[in-house]
This record gives sequence, C-alpha cells and structure tokens, in this order.
Amino acid sequence: MKPSARRWLLVALASALLAAAPVLPRLLPAEASDVSADRLLERVVASRDLGWSGEVRTRGSLQIPETDSFAGVADLLGDTSTLRVWWRSDEQWRVDRVRASGETDLVREGNLLTTWRFESERATSSPYATVRLPDASDLVPSQLARRLLAGADAAELSRLPERRVAGRSAPGLRLEPADEQSTIAHVDVWADAETGLALRVDVVGTASDLPVVSTAVTRFDPSTPDPGTTTFTAPPGARVGFRDAIDVAAGANAFAPFVLPEAVAGLERRGDPDELGAVGVYGRGPTALVAVPLRRGLAGQVREQLSASSAVRTDVGTSLEIGPLSVLLTEGGRGRGTFLLAGTVTPEVLADAAAELGDQVGRR
Repeated sequence: MKPSARRWLLVALASALLAAAPVLPRLLPAEASDVSADRLLERVVASRDLGWSGEVRTRGSLQIPETDSFAGVADLLGDTSTLRVWWRSDEQWRVDRVRASGETDLVREGNLLTTWRFESERATSSPYATVRLPDASDLVPSQLARRLLAGADAAELSRLPERRVAGRSAPGLRLEPADEQSTIAHVDVWADAETGLALRVDVVGTASDLPVVSTAVTRFDPSTPDPGTTTFTAPPGARVGFRDAIDVAAGANAFAPFVLPEAVAGLERRGDPDELGAVGVYGRGPTALVAVPLRRGLAGQVREQLSASSAVRTDVGTSLEIGPLSVLLTEGGRGRGTFLLAGTVTPEVLADAAAELGDQVGRR
C-alpha cells in the first residue's frame, strides 16, 4: 500500500472511531449487578439530593378530555415530549419542555416557580406548591420513580435485568402493587448503578402490557449544574406577571372553604401538614387519588367534556375510565361543593370516596 493511501486509511479509521465514541457506551452490554431489590429501592430514595443535568424523552398515551384549566395535563400525559433538565436540588431546578408546538420552561427557585413560554415571551411566577396539577417536572424519571415507589412493601418488589440507559449501566426494579384498589399492574424503574438516580420509568396498567407512561433519560451528566442554570432572568421585552396560585388545584387548595376527611375509601390522606387545604391527596404510590373542589362554572365545563367522552352518569356523579386513570365528577350539593376525583384506583374506589366526601366534608 502506498504511503498516501495508508495515511488516508488511518484518517478514515480515526474519523470513524471519533464518530462512534459517543455511541459505544450505549451499545456495550450493561454491567451485571447483585444489588437486592430492597437495597436498590433505598438507593433510589436516597438520590433525591443529587444534582445532575441531561435530556429526557417522555411518552404518554392517556387521552384525557381537555378543558382550559386542565389542558396542560392532557398534553403532558397524552403526548411525546423532550425535556431538558438542570437539577441542583428538589428546591432548585429547571425543566424545559420542548415539543413541535413550542417550548415551555419551568424554573423553581426555593418557594417561587416561574413558567416561561418561549413563543409568547411571557413569564409568570407563583408561590411553589406541592398540591397542584402534574407538570413536566413530575415526569423527570427520578421524581416519578420516588413518587410511585413511596410506601412500597418488600413483598411488592423484585429485580429486573440490567440495561443501558443514556449510556449508563442501570439495574432494574419492579413494583407490583398488592393493593386490590390499584389499576397499576407494575412500575418498572432502572436506576444508575453509580448514583442510584432513576434513569427510566415505565408505568403499565392492568388493561394492557404496554406502558401508559414512559420516561427515560437520553443524555446524562451526573455533576451538579451551575447555579446560573436554575435562575430565571426575563429577557428584554418579556411580559412578566405574578399569580397567587400555580393552577386550579393549587388555588382550590389554598382558597376553597372546605375541610376534608383524614381518609376516604380506606385510603389515608397524605401531604405536607403546612399545605393541607381543600384538596385531598389520598393513598400511596401506585394506589392514590386526588379530590379537587371545582367552581360551579368549571364543574359544568368538565362535566360536558366527560359526557362527550362516553362518561357514565351514576348516583354519585359522572365517571370515566382512561386506561388506568379513573375520573369522577361528583354531583355536589348545597354546602358540600362539587369535587373532581381522579386516580390510579378502580371506579368503585372513586365512587366510595365520593360518597364519603359527600357525608364528611365540612367548611372552614
């Protein structure tokens, strides 16, 4: 072979190796792990304080009826999105949600949450609340995994084979709820072998073997991002506003005049004691429901949308099943309010919860 040809061959080989370098870790088999299911759960829970950054791909198949107040939830759980994530801690993070229709960024700085809508150049800040509608941050795998694994019993856990996620070796964990009330068949989590951070979560309902929600990290940097990445500064010309509540659920929790019972349908109420208001979150992990009081006008809109989606009218309200998600809008009554109940529980559990709310809800 001539020297010039040899040189070109070496150049081509080097170029091919450089091009393949980012892909090679993804093609390598995952390293075997002997970590137990219990220990893996502990590591996932303990990872809440870890900082990291990267990109996440989410996919949801729940076709939730849309109203103006709940449109974001329908888009979030029934569409495919790319999330760019900078996570310093549970109280300092930024999640940019990118879709074909546009980009919406969420920035949490302590007790303040700012929503930035790129196309309209509008920033809206609100007090952060744990009682709220789901948003893009809830589909970050580490967050979703910890929420669904909360309260898991050792007998419900088993190991899954390791796999590569974002180029990292990730041992797997399966949660199969023992609760008969749950409509979740199993939750599969793959966590980074080095840090314990959940990198992928698949949620499978009892009616199908396909995940109804799947979220996975596609690019991962385990180092804590710079503080500037989780600080929002409005660009020149942006419209900036402030709201007293993040969304309809946070507003109802803070301002609606209702006092809810400590348990419904055998499920205990949970949440931060400082945020226990007129919205009730009951149950744990894969067996949970939320009860949100609605204003009369909004309740009418929701009932119309449910009725247009093959909902069933019963003695306690208007009910609809959307995959593993059960939804029920109560009939309401003088002094008792109208509540929207939704959760990964059976319709019978929601009906029992609605009846108990009707009997026990008070006013403050």
